[in-house]
Amino acid sequence: MQNFVDARKEILFHYSPYSFLPGLNRELLLKHSVLDVLATSSSSPSTTIVEIIVDGHQHLFFMKYLEWDSRYFNLETYKLLFVLFDHQDYSVLRKAIASFIDKFRSLKGEVYCFSEIPSEDIFLIQALNESGFKLVETRLTYYVDLRSYSYHSRYGVREATLEDLPNLKKTAGEMRNEYDRFHAETLIDRARADQFLETYVEQSVKGFADYTMVPGEDGVPPDAFLTAKYLKDEWEAIGEKISKMVLSAVSSTTCKGWYLKLISEMAYHLRGIGANFAFMHTATPTRAVIHTYEKLGCKYGKSNHVITRLF
Repeated sequence: MQNFVDARKEILFHYSPYSFLPGLNRELLLKHSVLDVLATSSSSPSTTIVEIIVDGHQHLFFMKYLEWDSRYFNLETYKLLFVLFDHQDYSVLRKAIASFIDKFRSLKGEVYCFSEIPSEDIFLIQALNESGFKLVETRLTYYVDLRSYSYHSRYGVREATLEDLPNLKKTAGEMRNEYDRFHAETLIDRARADQFLETYVEQSVKGFADYTMVPGEDGVPPDAFLTAKYLKDEWEAIGEKISKMVLSAVSSTTCKGWYLKLISEMAYHLRGIGANFAFMHTATPTRAVIHTYEKLGCKYGKSNHVITRLF
């Protein structure tokens, strides 16, 4: 296994969700996001490792079964975590991917596969594209240094409660992002994608997220929200205190302008729980969101491509 990691070490580092953070120990991030995952994969009942040998070159495909997604969308769903190999022969890699698809289909039947691959791994991306994988989202990561964060205005916010759920679910379903993976994916029914976001915010309020923020000013309904995960259990492993802003939706009629307010206040909130950095994702076409991030002093971190295929 180590020879595969050594061969693609510089690329595999970018598979860490924290690879954009300045000054972090690259070896520590590689261990946390890749090596530790690989070490536990062979004993994990949810992970299938497929070996393909082409022209004497070994390839290992790591596939993780997503039980919740499979049940929710009524579609057997797997995530392609990594592809390990130790060569730079494009034709060999293409043949290996084709053989992998055939072998996995014979093992599992019809399945839906997706993978989130950093832009740096262009060699693998091209080979997967030419093997029938399609692009559904290009995802940007922005981050903010909370230690120096400051904005000229403060806003009234509060934590969401169960009583807010009718408003939150309605907002999540109506204020969809046409470019996220679930809505851009032609294999997923749009109504079902809307319901997924409604379910996500409901579960977030019920404990899936560490914090769900809504407007707390008089006369402003809870028709806007932003969820966050503190990620405190990751801090020691990666050597930095970082949290994530996860899902947001803002009514364009009753809460116009509240996206910026929620992002700003969540930055203060996350600093208050001890985080030094916060990061968030958005799709490339969401210019208004990107403009908000930059207005608040957030910086571009990295980009990933989400690709999918029905086997």
